[in-house]
Amino acid sequence: MHEMAIVQSIMDIVEQQAKLHHAKKVVSISLEFGMLTAVVPQAVEFAFEVLSKDGVAEGARLDITIVPLTVFCSQCSKEYVLEHYQPFCPICSSPTLQIVAGRDEMRIVSLEVDGFEE
Repeated sequence: MHEMAIVQSIMDIVEQQAKLHHAKKVVSISLEFGMLTAVVPQAVEFAFEVLSKDGVAEGARLDITIVPLTVFCSQCSKEYVLEHYQPFCPICSSPTLQIVAGRDEMRIVSLEVDGFEE
């Protein structure tokens, strides 16, 4: 389960940012993952619950967005959202697809914190 390692990295960043900004509590975390990263939201939630225990983010709400796979066909000059990866354009069958979004996004979009230490 690669989600555990991913969430550990997220927790390291969250803890670092909370400390840097003297936040007492992280209330919510918004995350984005590209569809092709194969991240399973339920596995992220489970890993987060385990890894956030007794930390600044324990009990925080997770908002997870899966970025859809969006491709551009240079033959058709159009963008398409695909449910599954395929190397050919769904309209003209050209092999000139370029992935525009949904491949490697893996980011913390925002953190909401509550209370600040002096």
